[in-house]
Amino acid sequence: MISMRQRVFVNLGEVYFGQGDLQVETLLGSCVAIVLWHPVRRLGGLCHFVLPARKLQREPRPEEVPWEPDGRYGEEALVRLTNEVRRHDSLISDYTVKVFGGGNVLGLPPSKARIGQANVDCALAMLHRQNIPITSQDIAGEGYRYLRFDLGTGDVWVRRGHGIVHQMEKLAVADKSDAVLAQSDSVLAGRSCR
Repeated sequence: MISMRQRVFVNLGEVYFGQGDLQVETLLGSCVAIVLWHPVRRLGGLCHFVLPARKLQREPRPEEVPWEPDGRYGEEALVRLTNEVRRHDSLISDYTVKVFGGGNVLGLPPSKARIGQANVDCALAMLHRQNIPITSQDIAGEGYRYLRFDLGTGDVWVRRGHGIVHQMEKLAVADKSDAVLAQSDSVLAGRSCR
């Protein structure tokens, strides 16, 4: 009998940490995912952050105590992941660390203003500051990434896709090709009618 693995989908700003016969999935555009995996205990998790940091830091209201880091922001998402590492009585140095995402999905020209590149820079800088070595990475570039992380093996599969602009260009080319085909068919049809 074939066993089906359970799947968990991590949305924007979410953090997942756990273990078992489980696949954790997410879809990344300009967002970045940091994946942690403990090869001996076969546990790990990932964060899916949207922006490097909050624009404005605000003081928590009394009813918000204790303060919970917001997974939408890089620094806070990493805090949540490292809190999970400690909660599971483990050390970050025992984990493999992989970084994914930060793609240009809108076809913007290369610049520091691209949010994907800013997210990548943030992830790499945060990990470097905390002396957390990166085992592998698939970052920046064009298009989106669909990620599947196997908690049982630590394997991460990435399926790449093109950004919105590429799809629109593809459609425009296809429309022109169809128009040329339709035009040549009508010419041929006109000739055959004579």
